[in-house]
Amino acid sequence: MDPLLPTEKQEFLSRLETVKNLDETDFETYAIVKDRENGQHYLRYSFTHINLSEGGRKDEFDHFLPLASDDVLAILFGEQPYQFPDQWKRAYLRSGTDDRLMPFDPSENHDLEKDAEAELALLAKLQQFKRKWEDADDKEALTRDLFRDLDEIIKKTDE
Repeated sequence: MDPLLPTEKQEFLSRLETVKNLDETDFETYAIVKDRENGQHYLRYSFTHINLSEGGRKDEFDHFLPLASDDVLAILFGEQPYQFPDQWKRAYLRSGTDDRLMPFDPSENHDLEKDAEAELALLAKLQQFKRKWEDADDKEALTRDLFRDLDEIIKKTDE
């Protein structure tokens, strides 16, 4: 059974047993849980969000990261960090404001730093081009140089 299939939250929760509570604060809880039906372990991250725009209503959210046996042992023995969102780089189930758990894959957002650096470099080249444009004797050569520089920045980003 795929541990990341969309499912009803209450039905899923009814199958879980807590293996070990890891950490608990007023607004966050971490625990290792096990699905009694299929034996799959999950790292459960639960948190409370206070929605001030709706009169202080408290919303409860749950995230379930599937764990391999080695991950379970490493977390239990304190050898592997588990904090959200830093350690949650793989797909997991997460809840919303309804009674569903839906798969979420955060991997598409991991390399944003590299993209942000490229965007800043592109912007700097464009600003430099704009400053030089008015005084350029050879506007065509200036434009060729700009496109060459932009291509180099984009190639570095794709590597």
